[in-house]
Amino acid sequence: MSPDRFWIALVDVRPDKPGNPAWLESFGDSAGGAFVHVMGLAPNARAFRKAIGDHLAGQGWLAATFDDTELLSALKAREPLSAAFEEMERNVVRTGELQLGRFFLYPPEDVATSEWLARESEDQRLSLTQSAVLSNLSRMLRHLPLSQLDQGIGLTGQGSQVLEVHLPHRDPLELDLTILVRQEEEITIDYEYGHVHFNSAAGTDWVSQALEFVYGALQAGVKVEIWAAGDKLQQSRALILLENGDWHPFAMWSATPDAPAGGTPTIVKVLSFL
Repeated sequence: MSPDRFWIALVDVRPDKPGNPAWLESFGDSAGGAFVHVMGLAPNARAFRKAIGDHLAGQGWLAATFDDTELLSALKAREPLSAAFEEMERNVVRTGELQLGRFFLYPPEDVATSEWLARESEDQRLSLTQSAVLSNLSRMLRHLPLSQLDQGIGLTGQGSQVLEVHLPHRDPLELDLTILVRQEEEITIDYEYGHVHFNSAAGTDWVSQALEFVYGALQAGVKVEIWAAGDKLQQSRALILLENGDWHPFAMWSATPDAPAGGTPTIVKVLSFL
């Protein structure tokens, strides 16, 4: 297949009308819309966008806006494809059909305010841990002037096994945070280059430890060190800032069995939304 027919776009997807049953069945009433990458074959960008609009309309959804519509070859020329994009490309080749990636939901309001999160924390479908995380996150957002936090905090999963809160950084060169709270009582915090788990194995105060990590990450209290060989990630670790000013290793994640032992990290990021 010709590479000049492979297209990818980031689409802002919304229900075509309030109370859309198909939307509510898929995402519940806490999502005003979602951003999703779509990949497919088309002779030009205009035809690609029309195909996406027709596909979504068939489900009662609306393609509100299209961002970053481009040839897949142009994206490949700038950076290596993620594993998710590679899988989407294989499925396009195999089926010839449009492929939709992961939906990043945003709330009905333009911005997920701390008051909105506080209301969501009272949802009866949430576990006690999920409710506690949302409630405490609401307090953090109310307390901290988070100028680097992009508008629209992604929130999904109410009533399901996982509550997901996505905190996007306004600067695309910095790291986003994703907080996953599972009903079986585990919190996973993903910082793009790695992740850290919190559960009862960490002790009775594991929820407090997870919230401490989030609070630190929001205000430059978490540092991420990454080791990479070219475009290949080998290892990363997170360090949390202690009260005495020292950095303490908090989590380690290895991507390859031949990860280096020690040495100078290739990239160092200090998480901060301030």
